[in-house]
Formats: sequence, C-alpha cells, structure tokens
Amino acid sequence: MKLSMKDLFMKSTLDSIFKVAFGVELDSMCGSSEEGRIFSNAFDDASAVTLRRYVDILWKIKKALNIGSEAELKRNIKVADDFVFKLICSKTEQMHKSQDDSSVSESLQGFCF
Repeated sequence: MKLSMKDLFMKSTLDSIFKVAFGVELDSMCGSSEEGRIFSNAFDDASAVTLRRYVDILWKIKKALNIGSEAELKRNIKVADDFVFKLICSKTEQMHKSQDDSSVSESLQGFCF
C-alpha cells in the first residue's frame, strides 16, 4: 500500500478535527473504522472534484445533468452528510440521556465556537 505525506497529513488533520469538534475517534489513519474509512474517502474525493471545478469549464452543465464528476460529487456529499448526521443524532441522544446539566453544557460548548 502506497502512502504519501499529503494523505497522512490530511488524515491526521481530519482525525484531529473530529476528535476536537465531535469527541469521536474517526481513526482514518489506521483505517480500523469502516465507516470512518468510507467517510474519509468520500471527503477526499469530494474535495478533489471541487478543486477540479477550477479547470473544468463544463462543471455547471455536468451538475445540471448530474453526470460525470458532478454525479460523483453528489454521491460523496451524500455519504459525508449521512455520516455526520448519524454522528450528530448519536450525540444528541447521549445529551438527552444525560441527567447532569453540566455534562450537557460541556457537550454543547464543543459545537459553539
């Protein structure tokens, strides 16, 4: 398996952001979490397609017709949205189950910048 420094830095950054913002170990560097790996790949691919829009003069047409790279982008965004929505629902349930107001307040502070 070939790894580049760029990939390692990106995965490390993504892991750190998820740990700080959501309190969740994404573990995309080791790849032990299947959901984390799928999210990480979708996030990478969506970022790459978005970057390619700068040189692809037909991206708006592709988006309107939902073909090519824009169809891929739509699928990747759906994967990322589903993952984050599931994570937010899980955190919300944990907050509702918690009887301690201070822990709810601490949990909410992570989402308020």
